[in-house]
Amino acid sequence: MEFIIYTAVTIIVWALSVSWLLPFVIILKFSRTCREKWFSWILVKVSGPVFHDIVIRQRKHTFDLLKEHLGDRKRKKPLEILEIGVGGGDNLQFYPENSNLTVLDMNESFIKYFEETRQKYPQVTCKKIVIAMAEDMHEIHDDSFDVVVCTLVLCSVKNVRSVLNEVKRVLKPGGKFLFFEHVMYPSSTWNATLQSLINPLWNIYFDGCNLNRKTEEELRKAGFSDTVVEKNYSKEFWMYIRPQIIGICTK
Repeated sequence: MEFIIYTAVTIIVWALSVSWLLPFVIILKFSRTCREKWFSWILVKVSGPVFHDIVIRQRKHTFDLLKEHLGDRKRKKPLEILEIGVGGGDNLQFYPENSNLTVLDMNESFIKYFEETRQKYPQVTCKKIVIAMAEDMHEIHDDSFDVVVCTLVLCSVKNVRSVLNEVKRVLKPGGKFLFFEHVMYPSSTWNATLQSLINPLWNIYFDGCNLNRKTEEELRKAGFSDTVVEKNYSKEFWMYIRPQIIGICTK
């Protein structure tokens, strides 16, 4: 039944997008400014509140995994953290005390939302905001961070492998890369076919987000010394953005 429903939704979205919504689709496709403003607004003000409780549980589980790998020992030095694709700052509530945070996002429209959120979490010191693509973090020095965080971002980058190479470069030896991402269903399934069918439009409406990425494969081939991945198919989320992976890699 679920597959039938999502098949119908896919057909309806395509029908609307090539008819009534076509002018809007064209604007989003060819205007980066409009696309970025639209995406930041809909993510923070619409989908964020609607799916808040569900996504927060997954984020909390992700950061619980980080705590397990870091241990409960008290640090004399602040924990140096880089977050890639900070968005509206949804992860700030989970960062440990005595954290120095550098944030990077290619969409400058998110920064005003991030600034509003950071006022609520004074335990985190935001050292720097970088507007750049994750594939080329040339402003960030080698071996700079204890932790790099990336949640629901690798679906949208231009080149996952380039991003992971940059993550390894900026992590200190033994540093941790924490991730939470939605990925493609196994290729042989009908659900994967639906993801691929809706993906061209999804990519436009959600500023480059891809439903058919095989991110787990890229993570395992990236050359980290250790990679831990948990996969789940929680039906709390739309079928389009299942399954999801949560995990941590060690440089």
